[in-house]
Amino acid sequence: MRFRVLILTVLVMACVVRLQASPQPNDPRIILNGTHDPLGPFTLIMGLDFTFMADASGGGMLSFTNDSGEDWTSLEIEAPAPLPTDVITCGGTSFATCVVLLQSSDFAIIDFSGGPGILNGENFTIDLGPSGWPPNGQFRAFANVPEPSTLALFIIGLGPLLARRFIALG
Repeated sequence: MRFRVLILTVLVMACVVRLQASPQPNDPRIILNGTHDPLGPFTLIMGLDFTFMADASGGGMLSFTNDSGEDWTSLEIEAPAPLPTDVITCGGTSFATCVVLLQSSDFAIIDFSGGPGILNGENFTIDLGPSGWPPNGQFRAFANVPEPSTLALFIIGLGPLLARRFIALG
């Protein structure tokens, strides 16, 4: 009986494992790196949101400076959906993690979080690769967007504290 359960468990685990091909040079990607390279030109970002565009071949290397007055602990990028949409890679040195969320056939969201982030006054680059995105596609980026789960956990934790206070006063 135990042997059957073991075999069934192994089969289920083998079916769950998703095989993923290694990224190809023309697959869409977003690589976000902090840089201390004085070469530019760097576009100044004055607020917590900004837009940028891919070049005519659907790629490009863009250089920016965080001049918002705040350190960025997270960055959410809304990207036009490439074709095919299932092969978007992300990474870099500025954030510890990145997650690709496919929203629809129109766009995808790439969330960068954790790690050192992008400090105020720091230069950074966004590498879109040589191609893979829609030509001249527009991207929108939002810094320091709280995660919905963080907000939900905050409210869940606040509820019992408020209830306790009202019970003590009542």
